Amino acid sequence: MAFALTIAAGNGRGRKFRFDAESVSIGRAGSNDLVLNDAGVSRTHARIERHGAAWVLLDRASVNGVELNGAVVGAPARLREGDRIGVGPITFEFCISAAGKKSPARCWGAVSRPARAGLVAVAVLSGGIGARFVMQPGSVPGRNLSSRRPAFGPEPAASHGGQPLDGAAPADLAAARAAYERGRRKLGERRVAPRNLYDAWRAFVEARGHLEGAVDPGLLAGELARLIEESERDLHRECNRLLFTAARFERYGRGERAEQTWREVLLHFPGDDPGGCHGKARDNLLSEPPGEGVE
Repeated sequence: MAFALTIAAGNGRGRKFRFDAESVSIGRAGSNDLVLNDAGVSRTHARIERHGAAWVLLDRASVNGVELNGAVVGAPARLREGDRIGVGPITFEFCISAAGKKSPARCWGAVSRPARAGLVAVAVLSGGIGARFVMQPGSVPGRNLSSRRPAFGPEPAASHGGQPLDGAAPADLAAARAAYERGRRKLGERRVAPRNLYDAWRAFVEARGHLEGAVDPGLLAGELARLIEESERDLHRECNRLLFTAARFERYGRGERAEQTWREVLLHFPGDDPGGCHGKARDNLLSEPPGEGVE
């Protein structure tokens, strides 16, 4: 019995991948079965395993956690038809299908009307989502059929059993609007959690990517340009503040406090940022942070 994952929210919304393996790994590293090239996704983030007649979702010690229908996954959780799986900024809908067949029609309901229209065209997935080939029954023994390159170029990402079942339109105004709204919410909550400013910036950049190729993006494009510029300015300011604090501790021989500040930088900047603050913190840490997963 196979299953399918349809991107219900995030980069590549409407794209569908079908798997017929007993275990499927999800993460940012190229060794995963489903590769999500996004800074908010850990290198080894989640796994879906078959336990008897059931499918089970597991968190693989990810930094940002795995969600099932909006709740954080702690212990292994059984998956049911239509469940929503959150992996970083991307949400999948889980659908069970018979081996070799497309997933049930009810999975189609997770896809927005604009995204459905785009499913007739193969497009570049701006966030970089891919999956690797696996040896299928009847394949020649000893041949290596794995390909672990994320889908950055015009070539569509591969999935278990062949090519992706569907593609997303190059310009998706609905997806751009959703990412924009998410960014505004994160921006309003920037004082609640240290990484919300970074998440807001990422959402605005994602929204801008969805508008690429749009004939008439309207006022949203200008608003996004303004928000991205303001977010990057605030990120630079926060980065400089933290770097100055860490350097001061090091200057006075307070290595433990300096390392604590570097770890604080990673909380504020969990992935690549315009000022390279994340990379500077990683380079200066004396040891790997607990639960390392996001570079």
